[in-house]
Amino acid sequence: MHIRNLTQKFDIAYVVKNEWHLPVHKHTHYELQYIMRGKGQHMINDRSYGYEKGDLFVLAPHDTHFFIFEEKCAICIIKFHEAFFQDLLLDADFKQVFIRLSSPHRKMDLPGSRQQIIRLMDLIIAEHRKETGYQNIIIKNALALVLSLIAKGADQNTVKPKDDKIQAILNYIDQHITNKQLLSLQNMADTFRISKTYFNQYFSKATGTSYKKYVQEYALKLIAHQLIHRDKTLSQLADEFGYTDESHLSNAFKAHFRQTPSAFKKANQQR
Repeated sequence: MHIRNLTQKFDIAYVVKNEWHLPVHKHTHYELQYIMRGKGQHMINDRSYGYEKGDLFVLAPHDTHFFIFEEKCAICIIKFHEAFFQDLLLDADFKQVFIRLSSPHRKMDLPGSRQQIIRLMDLIIAEHRKETGYQNIIIKNALALVLSLIAKGADQNTVKPKDDKIQAILNYIDQHITNKQLLSLQNMADTFRISKTYFNQYFSKATGTSYKKYVQEYALKLIAHQLIHRDKTLSQLADEFGYTDESHLSNAFKAHFRQTPSAFKKANQQR
């Protein structure tokens, strides 16, 4: 596994490319990854997250990740060690912020704080691009506010009872993604005691996408991930994920990622 180190306490970098340029890797530091432009998929710790402009990801040390660009993307990457906030960490409340950053949730879902965070991220980027006497103070305190809002959101966004069923459904899909029989619409309806005619309507309302599309795209994202660093052949993956043959998988893959599996693997493997 490729490991990227940060030798200083803090750094900001920008990626503006048509395709992600690094292999699957992990860091020894924290990262905030702010999507300034573009869309695609972000694979973090073997899970896939869709992203678009304005989205924010938090990676803790030793998380593994890579991006799949669906179009040209611009990403601001803020890298830091906990020691960057040494003075602020004297505050017991701020210490809790870093505990929240180690939660399993990597894509920030903060409807109540989204606009505040976007404004703060834009401030950090603007200050980083110019030299002022107060640049470092402004950046550190703006970043501390971003992390505090993220921690606040993590506390507020614990799973609510009304979310239990859809979360159970998503967990079931994740556990049985290679078994098409268990993921049939009839079996899902029976398992979760929802009528077959209502199931897709319920799923679409809860997730924003149809059940069939969600399962197909989730399987393809896992296949893409395994192509990169599980060293499996396309034939093996087609058999594992229930495709009729290698050709059917290749066609589905190309339709979703706009690249053949071989071209995708070549573009994303370690150079």
